[in-house]
Amino acid sequence: MYLSISAARRTAFAAAFLLGCSGAALAQDAPPPSTAPATEWTPLNSADFGAELGEKWIPVPNGDSGAPRQGWLATADGFFTREVHLAANYTEARGPDSWGVLGRFHYPFTRRLWAGIEVPFYQNSGRSGNFGDVTLTTQVMLVEKRNLSINGGVGWRLPTGSIRQGNNVFAAQPQLNIWTDVGRGFSLRGRVAYEFANRNQPDNFVLNAAIGQTITPHSRAPFGDLTWYVSANWRQPIRGVGNSFVSITPGMRTHVGNNLFLLAGVEFPVTNVANSFSQRYIVQLVQGF
Repeated sequence: MYLSISAARRTAFAAAFLLGCSGAALAQDAPPPSTAPATEWTPLNSADFGAELGEKWIPVPNGDSGAPRQGWLATADGFFTREVHLAANYTEARGPDSWGVLGRFHYPFTRRLWAGIEVPFYQNSGRSGNFGDVTLTTQVMLVEKRNLSINGGVGWRLPTGSIRQGNNVFAAQPQLNIWTDVGRGFSLRGRVAYEFANRNQPDNFVLNAAIGQTITPHSRAPFGDLTWYVSANWRQPIRGVGNSFVSITPGMRTHVGNNLFLLAGVEFPVTNVANSFSQRYIVQLVQGF
């Protein structure tokens, strides 16, 4: 009797073990789930706009040709970034030269909502130095696919600076920004905006366009994500008294290491040179986190 019960138990255990192994094998061989894990990026879907307003931001992979979503000087971002910036510029003009230092903080609250603040904490016009006008920008992501991002928002210039240096102006700038990978590491980006200003400042139509190419991989620091680009800006007064202004800014960006980036560029005015400046040199550090 004892031997019969032991044999039955051994048989049952062996059957259970074989069934368990078969189940595990079936589970491993089954196709992956159709939905991606929560931490994996997927294109935004307009049908899920409401739900995506609260979804945690996920960094977007490079475009199909390797073009990364990274900011450049003197141009707009059609994508979201999570970064801290420290920038300095030196402007040569017909009158006294000027220079300034500013900081920026960019933060995506969700996949659809983003805010950034720019603080020009020192501006010197050659005669005196002072604090500049702070700019707060809020944006909503409208389209986000592997090779295309479009966002819209409003930039708010706050009158925190000195009138002597042309500051202390309140302005609101509704804007539409775009980024796209066009192949071979090239990307195009730009902005269409209209700026409403006070304190007898003219309202302006604002247009920006830039093209550039990333030629090295991110890992090749200190020359990772090495990128050249050219940006063009046009400001055209619509209401009030002012001058049309067009400038060109060639520049570069490189990944130094540990998500620290170095950017440099020179802005040249194309129109109204006599009333603007000769050239502006810009250097910027960007730390992603």
